[in-house]
Amino acid sequence: MASNAETELYAGTYLKVIRFSEPTNPDGFVILYLRPNGRFLFIGYWLGYELSVVGGTWTMVPPTLHLRGYGQMTGDAFVDGKKQFLRIFELATVHATPTLTAEAELKGWSLLSWTGPFAYVGEHTIINPTRQLPESIADVDRWTTQFQQFQLHLPPRTFYRAGFVRATKHS
Repeated sequence: MASNAETELYAGTYLKVIRFSEPTNPDGFVILYLRPNGRFLFIGYWLGYELSVVGGTWTMVPPTLHLRGYGQMTGDAFVDGKKQFLRIFELATVHATPTLTAEAELKGWSLLSWTGPFAYVGEHTIINPTRQLPESIADVDRWTTQFQQFQLHLPPRTFYRAGFVRATKHS
């Protein structure tokens, strides 16, 4: 189990950008926020096609990262209710940059099933290509907490080609 110092060392933002082969398609983004408090937010975002979000807790037993939480997927061809999420990544350092890679794809999670590599892009870096995702670390923490408590729901099929609307809190 990682110590508090090690947890802080691994905390930060990890990113995979997916360039799709069709030139008219926008890039896809898979973003993992590992917070120093042991919580994470994992987002798969492809403008007009998909928004998948998982919130939960992470633990590190070097070199293995374990994610455990709950998430939801919304896409142009599917809406999936909240379900449990379990994922394991291996941590490596490539050219002085921490990276995370999974051994195999994770069935049933669309963009969040990608194996990586996910590259560390900064301790407090926010990835928000269209202003539909968390805009600050405080937003990341809020989304993470609300997903863990089943209070944040993705809007069903309201984004198609025009872009996503922000996820909303339901009472």
